[in-house]
Amino acid sequence: MALTQQHSVNRRRQEALIAEFREYIGNRILVMTEAYPFFYVGRITEVESDTVFIKVELSNVPELDNIVLRTHIDNIQVYFIETPQHPIPEIRL
Repeated sequence: MALTQQHSVNRRRQEALIAEFREYIGNRILVMTEAYPFFYVGRITEVESDTVFIKVELSNVPELDNIVLRTHIDNIQVYFIETPQHPIPEIRL
């Protein structure tokens, strides 16, 4: 795949993620990252460019609970956005 094609694919992927996060502002989200803090659940409060703002409800680091984390979408390894049909299950740490 040519470099320009790869850039185009990455750009479309990023635009699709941004659109999805914007669509679900106000919903809860479970996020896993490769780097610290690794895991958290919270509510999407804002999307600015390629950064998602999440008000943390629960994380593996209690000091981060109840704060807003700014997460660049490229740092998100896995995510799950809660909907009425698919709630985030109760998590026990």
